Amino acid sequence: MNMVRSVRDAAGGAPPLGPVEGRNERLWRRVTQVAVIAACVVILAAALVVARAVLIPIVAAVIIGSVIGPAIEGMSRRGIPTALGATFIVAAMIGLLYGTALALAGPLADWIARGPEIGGILQDRFAALKPGLQTISSFVGSIQSIGRVAEPPMVVEVADSQMLESVVTLVTPLIGEFILFLGSLLFFLAGRVQIKRRVVKVMTPRTTRLATLRVFREIEGRLGAYLVTATFINIGLGVATGAMTWALGLPNPLLWAVLACVLNYIPYVGPAVMTVILALAGIVTFPGLVQALLPAVAFLVITSIEGQFLSPLIVGRRVSLNPFAVFLSMALWTWLWGPAGTFLSVPLLIAAMALVDGMLARRRPQLPG
Repeated sequence: MNMVRSVRDAAGGAPPLGPVEGRNERLWRRVTQVAVIAACVVILAAALVVARAVLIPIVAAVIIGSVIGPAIEGMSRRGIPTALGATFIVAAMIGLLYGTALALAGPLADWIARGPEIGGILQDRFAALKPGLQTISSFVGSIQSIGRVAEPPMVVEVADSQMLESVVTLVTPLIGEFILFLGSLLFFLAGRVQIKRRVVKVMTPRTTRLATLRVFREIEGRLGAYLVTATFINIGLGVATGAMTWALGLPNPLLWAVLACVLNYIPYVGPAVMTVILALAGIVTFPGLVQALLPAVAFLVITSIEGQFLSPLIVGRRVSLNPFAVFLSMALWTWLWGPAGTFLSVPLLIAAMALVDGMLARRRPQLPG
């Protein structure tokens, strides 16, 4: 035994670890792996927040391009060049957005011009709640002022030039992001097939290439099934909302129809925001409380029928989404990217679910029956 130990020491081999030392080493190795993964997640989240002005238009373009891509392939099979088809679709989208903006410019201008009047009407209607709100506000202010040095009141003078500068500061990044979105969509549609081929060629085994193609098809299929079906459902909801507001005498029914259609892309939050908007518009427009709240109540009934019966029946056949997963995705992407992340949260969740299902498909055991 001493001879074997001396030979091992002479060869430079370390003595074997005991059960306690081996367990500690495995524990520290696992802790190190968890710490590295956590650091990577934090760095990735910070990168997503810092680069959101660039990433949001590109991600939106890739999602919409994945849905439109099969149509481009169909046009290419009929002899239409891919670049020409992509240009035509992007130009059609620009024309549709421009026409919608022109149609809504008048109603929006009217409501914006009535801003001071609307503020006065809301103050009169909610005058009974004013004492309670002032009490709550003073209580919160007294708590926040504890330990704070008293400062003289600040006089703020808002000039027209400052207001114009604020508007320009808000609108200019949106225009840049919209141009980046259109450019990304155009070039993604034009080079989508080449991108897929290059990604597939990187995969070395043939089975991995086939699995990658299946994942691409699954992502495109699920996104297309969700977005196309949701778009038709939302258009129907917008038409129903416009007809309802027109029948109840609420002005500018086209504005409410478009808002209901767009906001319904945000699960749970969008219909709630639209209900509040219709309630405020009704309070401003109609003198009686029952007549003022009737548009909001009617929209709540319409969106409940759509959300509880129509959407699960139609969309659920192709894409089944867990409500808790949808809520977590909305919370995460809203925290990272703001309102734009809220719009993109469900498509990103669908793409992630398709990717995970494709990666785990080969690992699932084949159950009998």
